[in-house]
Amino acid sequence: MRDRISSIIVQELEIEDDELTSTATFEDEYDADSLTLLAVVARFERELGIVIPSDHIGRLTSLDKVFEVVNEFSGTAPVV
Repeated sequence: MRDRISSIIVQELEIEDDELTSTATFEDEYDADSLTLLAVVARFERELGIVIPSDHIGRLTSLDKVFEVVNEFSGTAPVV
């Protein structure tokens, strides 16, 4: 699932696979805005069945943080 999550993020940020690092901040390094993060969350729900409450979207600041939040709300074994 980790690869699928990364793939969704790469597609929504419109970057190359090798540009995504675990600690780079989406806003500062990739110019992501709140609409981009909403698109990511919508795809997680639609494609992976993972529902992230809207009040937690602000926590999605880097790939590491995304994995942390997904682990919290996936209801399955950790993706990390």
